[in-house]
Amino acid sequence: MHKKSFFGFLVFLCTAIVALGTEVWAVTPLVRTMTVEAKDIAPIASYVGLTSGSLSVQVRAQVGGILQKRNFKEGDFVKKGDILFEIAPDVYKANVDKAQAKANQALALYDNAKREWARVQNLFSQNAVSQRERDRAMSNVNSTKADYEATEAALRDAKIQLDYAYVKAPVSGFTSKEYHTEGNLISTSGDNSLLTEIVQMDPIYVEFSLPNTDLLLFQRLVVRGLATWGNEPATKIQFADGSDYDKIGKINFFDNKVDPVTSVIKARAVFPNPDGLVLPGQFVRIVVKGPLLTKALAIPRSSILQTQQGAMVMVVDGENKVSSRKIVVLLNLGENAIVESGLKTGERIVIEGIGKIRDGQVVQEIKP
Repeated sequence: MHKKSFFGFLVFLCTAIVALGTEVWAVTPLVRTMTVEAKDIAPIASYVGLTSGSLSVQVRAQVGGILQKRNFKEGDFVKKGDILFEIAPDVYKANVDKAQAKANQALALYDNAKREWARVQNLFSQNAVSQRERDRAMSNVNSTKADYEATEAALRDAKIQLDYAYVKAPVSGFTSKEYHTEGNLISTSGDNSLLTEIVQMDPIYVEFSLPNTDLLLFQRLVVRGLATWGNEPATKIQFADGSDYDKIGKINFFDNKVDPVTSVIKARAVFPNPDGLVLPGQFVRIVVKGPLLTKALAIPRSSILQTQQGAMVMVVDGENKVSSRKIVVLLNLGENAIVESGLKTGERIVIEGIGKIRDGQVVQEIKP
Protein backbone atom coordinates (compact mmCIF):
# COMPACT_ATOMS: atom_id res chain seq x y z
CA MET A 1 0.00 0.00 0.00
CA HIS A 2 1.21 3.52 -0.75
CA LYS A 3 2.63 5.29 2.30
CA LYS A 4 0.29 8.30 1.89
CA SER A 5 -2.73 6.08 1.61
CA PHE A 6 -1.71 4.13 4.70
CA PHE A 7 -1.34 7.27 6.83
CA GLY A 8 -4.66 8.53 5.52
CA PHE A 9 -6.30 5.29 6.61
CA LEU A 10 -4.81 5.62 10.12
CA VAL A 11 -6.09 9.17 10.45
CA PHE A 12 -9.55 8.05 9.39
CA LEU A 13 -9.50 5.14 11.87
CA CYS A 14 -8.44 7.30 14.81
CA THR A 15 -11.06 9.91 13.98
CA ALA A 16 -13.74 7.18 13.93
CA ILE A 17 -12.60 5.75 17.27
CA VAL A 18 -12.63 9.19 18.95
CA ALA A 19 -16.07 9.89 17.56
CA LEU A 20 -17.36 6.53 18.71
CA GLY A 21 -15.88 7.01 22.20
CA THR A 22 -17.44 10.43 22.48
CA GLU A 23 -20.80 8.97 21.56
CA VAL A 24 -20.41 6.14 24.13
CA TRP A 25 -19.46 8.49 26.96
CA ALA A 26 -22.35 10.74 26.06
CA VAL A 27 -24.88 7.96 26.83
CA THR A 28 -27.02 8.83 29.90
CA PRO A 29 -26.41 6.34 32.79
CA LEU A 30 -29.32 4.03 33.57
CA VAL A 31 -30.26 3.85 37.26
CA ARG A 32 -33.12 2.62 39.39
CA THR A 33 -34.70 5.09 41.78
CA MET A 34 -37.25 5.15 44.55
CA THR A 35 -39.41 7.86 46.08
CA VAL A 36 -38.89 8.22 49.82
CA GLU A 37 -42.14 7.73 51.76
CA ALA A 38 -42.93 8.03 55.46
CA LYS A 39 -44.38 4.85 56.95
CA ASP A 40 -45.11 3.40 60.36
CA ILE A 41 -42.53 0.65 60.91
CA ALA A 42 -41.92 -1.73 63.82
CA PRO A 43 -38.37 -3.08 64.12
CA ILE A 44 -38.20 -6.87 64.06
CA ALA A 45 -35.58 -8.89 65.92
CA SER A 46 -35.26 -12.64 66.42
CA TYR A 47 -33.65 -14.68 69.19
CA VAL A 48 -33.24 -18.32 70.15
CA GLY A 49 -35.74 -19.41 72.78
CA LEU A 50 -36.59 -22.51 74.83
CA THR A 51 -40.20 -23.47 75.44
CA SER A 52 -41.50 -24.45 78.87
CA GLY A 53 -44.86 -25.08 80.48
CA SER A 54 -46.51 -22.13 82.16
CA LEU A 55 -46.94 -24.38 85.21
CA SER A 56 -44.91 -27.43 86.14
CA VAL A 57 -46.19 -29.16 89.27
CA GLN A 58 -44.83 -32.18 91.10
CA VAL A 59 -47.64 -34.40 92.35
CA ARG A 60 -46.60 -35.85 95.73
CA ALA A 61 -48.26 -38.16 98.21
CA GLN A 62 -49.47 -36.52 101.43
CA VAL A 63 -50.34 -39.82 103.11
CA GLY A 64 -48.47 -43.12 103.22
CA GLY A 65 -49.63 -46.61 102.28
CA ILE A 66 -49.91 -49.06 99.44
CA LEU A 67 -50.50 -47.48 96.03
CA GLN A 68 -53.62 -49.32 94.97
CA LYS A 69 -54.68 -47.64 91.75
CA ARG A 70 -53.59 -45.27 88.96
CA ASN A 71 -56.49 -43.67 87.08
CA PHE A 72 -54.70 -42.21 84.05
CA LYS A 73 -52.36 -43.19 81.25
CA GLU A 74 -48.90 -41.71 81.31
CA GLY A 75 -48.81 -38.60 79.12
CA ASP A 76 -52.60 -38.09 79.31
CA PHE A 77 -54.16 -34.67 79.62
CA VAL A 78 -55.88 -34.37 83.00
CA LYS A 79 -58.13 -31.69 84.43
CA LYS A 80 -57.71 -29.98 87.75
CA GLY A 81 -59.42 -32.11 90.42
CA ASP A 82 -59.20 -35.42 88.54
CA ILE A 83 -58.31 -38.36 90.81
CA LEU A 84 -54.92 -39.63 89.64
CA PHE A 85 -53.92 -42.16 92.33
CA GLU A 86 -55.54 -44.01 95.22
CA ILE A 87 -53.33 -44.76 98.24
CA ALA A 88 -54.82 -47.29 100.70
CA PRO A 89 -58.26 -45.61 100.76
CA ASP A 90 -59.86 -48.45 102.77
CA VAL A 91 -57.45 -47.83 105.65
CA TYR A 92 -58.32 -44.16 105.77
CA LYS A 93 -62.03 -44.86 105.42
CA ALA A 94 -61.77 -47.09 108.49
CA ASN A 95 -59.98 -44.30 110.35
CA VAL A 96 -62.84 -41.95 109.49
CA ASP A 97 -65.38 -44.49 110.80
CA LYS A 98 -63.44 -44.84 114.06
CA ALA A 99 -63.17 -41.11 114.46
CA GLN A 100 -66.88 -40.73 113.72
CA ALA A 101 -67.78 -43.30 116.37
CA LYS A 102 -65.66 -41.55 118.98
CA ALA A 103 -67.20 -38.22 118.05
CA ASN A 104 -70.71 -39.70 118.38
CA GLN A 105 -69.83 -41.13 121.78
CA ALA A 106 -68.36 -37.85 122.95
CA LEU A 107 -71.43 -35.99 121.71
CA ALA A 108 -73.71 -38.32 123.69
CA LEU A 109 -71.73 -37.70 126.87
CA TYR A 110 -71.76 -33.98 126.22
CA ASP A 111 -75.54 -33.95 125.65
CA ASN A 112 -76.05 -35.97 128.85
CA ALA A 113 -73.84 -33.55 130.79
CA LYS A 114 -75.86 -30.60 129.51
CA ARG A 115 -79.11 -32.25 130.58
CA GLU A 116 -77.64 -33.02 134.00
CA TRP A 117 -76.51 -29.43 134.28
CA ALA A 118 -79.99 -28.16 133.50
CA ARG A 119 -81.50 -30.48 136.17
CA VAL A 120 -78.94 -29.53 138.83
CA GLN A 121 -79.31 -25.86 138.04
CA ASN A 122 -83.05 -26.11 138.58
CA LEU A 123 -82.59 -27.95 141.90
CA PHE A 124 -79.93 -25.48 143.00
CA SER A 125 -82.37 -22.62 142.47
CA GLN A 126 -84.66 -24.43 144.92
CA ASN A 127 -81.82 -25.03 147.38
CA ALA A 128 -82.26 -28.76 146.80
CA VAL A 129 -78.60 -29.41 145.92
CA SER A 130 -75.36 -28.00 147.20
CA GLN A 131 -73.01 -25.58 145.52
CA ARG A 132 -70.50 -28.41 145.23
CA GLU A 133 -72.89 -30.55 143.21
CA ARG A 134 -73.68 -27.60 140.98
CA ASP A 135 -69.98 -26.94 140.34
CA ARG A 136 -69.40 -30.62 139.63
CA ALA A 137 -72.20 -30.59 137.02
CA MET A 138 -70.79 -27.46 135.38
CA SER A 139 -67.29 -28.98 135.29
CA ASN A 140 -68.70 -32.12 133.70
CA VAL A 141 -70.32 -30.02 130.96
CA ASN A 142 -67.04 -28.24 130.20
CA SER A 143 -65.06 -31.50 130.27
CA THR A 144 -67.40 -33.40 127.98
CA LYS A 145 -67.59 -30.40 125.64
CA ALA A 146 -63.79 -30.34 125.35
CA ASP A 147 -63.74 -34.09 124.71
CA TYR A 148 -66.37 -33.73 122.02
CA GLU A 149 -64.50 -30.88 120.31
CA ALA A 150 -61.30 -32.96 120.36
CA THR A 151 -63.05 -35.90 118.71
CA GLU A 152 -64.56 -33.57 116.12
CA ALA A 153 -61.07 -32.27 115.32
CA ALA A 154 -59.82 -35.85 115.04
CA LEU A 155 -62.73 -36.63 112.71
CA ARG A 156 -61.90 -33.67 110.48
CA ASP A 157 -58.28 -34.78 110.38
CA ALA A 158 -59.31 -38.33 109.43
CA LYS A 159 -61.47 -36.96 106.62
CA ILE A 160 -58.57 -34.85 105.37
CA GLN A 161 -56.33 -37.93 105.38
CA LEU A 162 -59.00 -39.85 103.46
CA ASP A 163 -59.20 -37.02 100.92
CA TYR A 164 -55.40 -37.14 100.55
CA ALA A 165 -55.67 -40.87 99.87
CA TYR A 166 -57.30 -39.89 96.58
CA VAL A 167 -54.46 -37.93 94.95
CA LYS A 168 -56.00 -35.24 92.73
CA ALA A 169 -54.52 -33.18 89.90
CA PRO A 170 -53.63 -29.73 91.32
CA VAL A 171 -53.72 -28.14 87.83
CA SER A 172 -54.88 -29.03 84.35
CA GLY A 173 -52.12 -30.26 82.05
CA PHE A 174 -50.23 -33.23 80.64
CA THR A 175 -48.85 -35.88 82.97
CA SER A 176 -45.36 -37.30 82.87
CA LYS A 177 -44.49 -40.93 83.54
CA GLU A 178 -45.47 -42.39 86.90
CA TYR A 179 -42.66 -42.79 89.44
CA HIS A 180 -44.26 -45.70 91.31
CA THR A 181 -46.34 -48.59 90.02
CA GLU A 182 -49.40 -50.02 91.73
CA GLY A 183 -48.54 -52.16 94.76
CA ASN A 184 -45.61 -50.05 95.91
CA LEU A 185 -45.44 -48.72 99.45
CA ILE A 186 -45.61 -44.94 99.35
CA SER A 187 -44.28 -42.64 102.06
CA THR A 188 -44.57 -38.89 102.50
CA SER A 189 -40.86 -38.16 102.76
CA GLY A 190 -38.13 -37.70 100.15
CA ASP A 191 -38.27 -38.92 96.59
CA ASN A 192 -40.62 -41.75 97.57
CA SER A 193 -43.48 -39.26 97.78
CA LEU A 194 -43.15 -38.12 94.14
CA LEU A 195 -45.86 -39.77 92.03
CA THR A 196 -45.84 -37.87 88.73
CA GLU A 197 -45.50 -34.38 87.28
CA ILE A 198 -48.05 -32.25 85.48
CA VAL A 199 -47.10 -29.59 82.96
CA GLN A 200 -49.63 -26.96 81.96
CA MET A 201 -49.01 -26.17 78.29
CA ASP A 202 -51.81 -23.70 77.63
CA PRO A 203 -50.48 -21.09 77.74
CA ILE A 204 -46.89 -22.03 76.86
CA TYR A 205 -43.82 -19.99 77.81
CA VAL A 206 -40.76 -19.21 75.68
CA GLU A 207 -37.69 -18.24 77.69
CA PHE A 208 -35.07 -16.25 75.75
CA SER A 209 -32.29 -13.71 76.16
CA LEU A 210 -31.69 -10.55 74.17
CA PRO A 211 -28.57 -8.37 73.99
CA ASN A 212 -28.63 -5.40 76.29
CA THR A 213 -27.87 -3.18 73.28
CA ASP A 214 -31.12 -4.19 71.57
CA LEU A 215 -33.29 -3.33 74.54
CA LEU A 216 -31.32 -0.13 75.14
CA LEU A 217 -31.89 0.94 71.51
CA PHE A 218 -35.62 0.29 71.78
CA GLN A 219 -35.82 2.23 75.05
CA ARG A 220 -33.90 5.18 73.59
CA LEU A 221 -36.27 5.36 70.62
CA VAL A 222 -39.22 5.52 73.01
CA VAL A 223 -37.57 8.07 75.34
CA ARG A 224 -36.74 10.32 72.38
CA GLY A 225 -40.35 10.15 71.24
CA LEU A 226 -39.40 8.49 67.96
CA ALA A 227 -41.28 5.28 68.75
CA THR A 228 -44.06 3.99 70.98
CA TRP A 229 -44.70 0.59 72.55
CA GLY A 230 -48.10 -1.04 72.37
CA ASN A 231 -49.66 -2.53 75.50
CA GLU A 232 -47.18 -5.44 75.35
CA PRO A 233 -44.51 -6.25 72.75
CA ALA A 234 -45.92 -8.81 70.28
CA THR A 235 -43.97 -11.94 69.37
CA LYS A 236 -44.10 -14.91 66.99
CA ILE A 237 -42.58 -18.40 67.05
CA GLN A 238 -40.63 -19.98 64.21
CA PHE A 239 -40.02 -23.72 64.45
CA ALA A 240 -36.77 -25.49 63.57
CA ASP A 241 -38.14 -26.43 60.12
CA GLY A 242 -38.73 -22.77 59.28
CA SER A 243 -42.53 -22.85 59.66
CA ASP A 244 -44.38 -20.22 61.69
CA TYR A 245 -46.67 -20.87 64.65
CA ASP A 246 -50.07 -19.34 63.90
CA LYS A 247 -50.64 -17.83 67.36
CA ILE A 248 -49.38 -14.40 68.42
CA GLY A 249 -47.70 -14.10 71.82
CA LYS A 250 -46.71 -11.29 74.16
CA ILE A 251 -43.64 -10.63 76.26
CA ASN A 252 -44.75 -10.70 79.88
CA PHE A 253 -41.39 -10.51 81.64
CA PHE A 254 -38.07 -8.67 81.38
CA ASP A 255 -35.44 -9.33 84.03
CA ASN A 256 -34.42 -6.35 86.15
CA LYS A 257 -30.68 -6.85 85.63
CA VAL A 258 -28.12 -7.53 82.90
CA ASP A 259 -25.99 -10.65 83.06
CA PRO A 260 -22.47 -9.22 83.63
CA VAL A 261 -20.80 -12.15 81.83
CA THR A 262 -22.89 -12.30 78.63
CA SER A 263 -24.40 -8.75 78.61
CA VAL A 264 -27.86 -10.17 77.91
CA ILE A 265 -31.22 -9.67 79.57
CA LYS A 266 -33.48 -12.62 80.25
CA ALA A 267 -37.04 -12.34 79.00
CA ARG A 268 -40.14 -14.49 78.64
CA ALA A 269 -43.00 -14.56 76.16
CA VAL A 270 -46.35 -16.29 76.63
CA PHE A 271 -48.35 -17.90 73.81
CA PRO A 272 -51.79 -19.51 73.65
CA ASN A 273 -51.41 -23.23 73.00
CA PRO A 274 -54.92 -24.74 72.98
CA ASP A 275 -53.99 -27.66 70.72
CA GLY A 276 -50.75 -28.51 72.51
CA LEU A 277 -48.78 -28.05 69.29
CA VAL A 278 -45.85 -26.42 71.11
CA LEU A 279 -44.23 -28.82 73.55
CA PRO A 280 -41.99 -27.90 76.49
CA GLY A 281 -38.28 -28.28 75.86
CA GLN A 282 -38.29 -27.19 72.21
CA PHE A 283 -35.66 -24.83 70.83
CA VAL A 284 -37.45 -22.25 68.67
CA ARG A 285 -36.72 -18.86 67.18
CA ILE A 286 -38.77 -16.10 68.74
CA VAL A 287 -39.46 -13.05 66.58
CA VAL A 288 -40.00 -9.88 68.60
CA LYS A 289 -41.83 -6.85 67.27
CA GLY A 290 -40.19 -3.73 68.66
CA PRO A 291 -41.69 -0.29 69.33
CA LEU A 292 -43.58 1.37 66.48
CA LEU A 293 -41.59 4.01 64.60
CA THR A 294 -44.11 6.59 63.40
CA LYS A 295 -43.59 8.25 59.99
CA ALA A 296 -40.20 6.60 59.52
CA LEU A 297 -38.18 6.98 56.31
CA ALA A 298 -36.86 3.56 55.22
CA ILE A 299 -34.40 3.19 52.33
CA PRO A 300 -32.34 0.22 51.09
CA ARG A 301 -28.95 -0.07 52.79
CA SER A 302 -27.43 -0.73 49.36
CA SER A 303 -28.33 2.83 48.33
CA ILE A 304 -26.06 4.34 50.99
CA LEU A 305 -22.45 5.34 50.25
CA GLN A 306 -20.07 5.27 53.21
CA THR A 307 -17.60 8.15 52.87
CA GLN A 308 -15.16 10.01 55.09
CA GLN A 309 -17.86 12.65 55.55
CA GLY A 310 -20.36 10.01 56.66
CA ALA A 311 -23.31 8.23 55.03
CA MET A 312 -24.38 9.64 51.66
CA VAL A 313 -27.17 9.02 49.14
CA MET A 314 -27.57 10.24 45.59
CA VAL A 315 -30.68 12.42 45.27
CA VAL A 316 -32.38 12.88 41.89
CA ASP A 317 -33.98 16.26 41.20
CA GLY A 318 -36.82 17.13 38.82
CA GLU A 319 -34.44 17.36 35.85
CA ASN A 320 -33.00 13.90 36.59
CA LYS A 321 -29.73 15.41 37.76
CA VAL A 322 -28.09 13.68 40.74
CA SER A 323 -26.38 15.21 43.75
CA SER A 324 -24.86 13.62 46.83
CA ARG A 325 -26.62 14.23 50.16
CA LYS A 326 -25.35 13.49 53.66
CA ILE A 327 -27.82 11.59 55.86
CA VAL A 328 -27.97 10.37 59.44
CA VAL A 329 -29.03 6.72 59.89
CA LEU A 330 -31.11 6.04 62.98
CA LEU A 331 -30.87 2.23 62.82
CA ASN A 332 -30.54 -0.65 60.39
CA LEU A 333 -33.43 -3.08 59.94
CA GLY A 334 -32.38 -6.05 57.84
CA GLU A 335 -31.81 -4.83 54.27
CA ASN A 336 -33.25 -1.39 55.05
CA ALA A 337 -32.01 1.61 57.00
CA ILE A 338 -34.16 4.10 58.90
CA VAL A 339 -33.07 7.66 58.12
CA GLU A 340 -33.21 10.13 60.98
CA SER A 341 -32.29 13.25 58.99
CA GLY A 342 -31.08 14.35 55.56
CA LEU A 343 -34.07 13.22 53.50
CA LYS A 344 -37.67 14.31 53.15
CA THR A 345 -40.82 12.56 52.07
CA GLY A 346 -41.29 12.73 48.30
CA GLU A 347 -37.59 12.99 47.37
CA ARG A 348 -36.10 10.50 44.89
CA ILE A 349 -32.88 8.63 45.51
CA VAL A 350 -30.81 6.21 43.41
CA ILE A 351 -31.06 2.64 44.70
CA GLU A 352 -29.38 0.78 41.81
CA GLY A 353 -26.49 1.88 39.62
CA ILE A 354 -25.07 4.22 42.25
CA GLY A 355 -21.49 3.15 41.48
CA LYS A 356 -21.50 4.53 37.93
CA ILE A 357 -22.76 8.08 38.54
CA ARG A 358 -21.28 11.28 39.93
CA ASP A 359 -22.48 14.65 41.21
CA GLY A 360 -24.19 16.82 38.62
CA GLN A 361 -24.71 14.03 36.14
CA VAL A 362 -28.04 13.52 34.38
CA VAL A 363 -29.39 9.99 34.71
CA GLN A 364 -32.10 7.96 33.05
CA GLU A 365 -34.43 5.87 35.21
CA ILE A 366 -34.87 2.19 34.45
CA LYS A 367 -38.54 1.53 33.93
CA PRO A 368 -40.04 -1.52 35.70
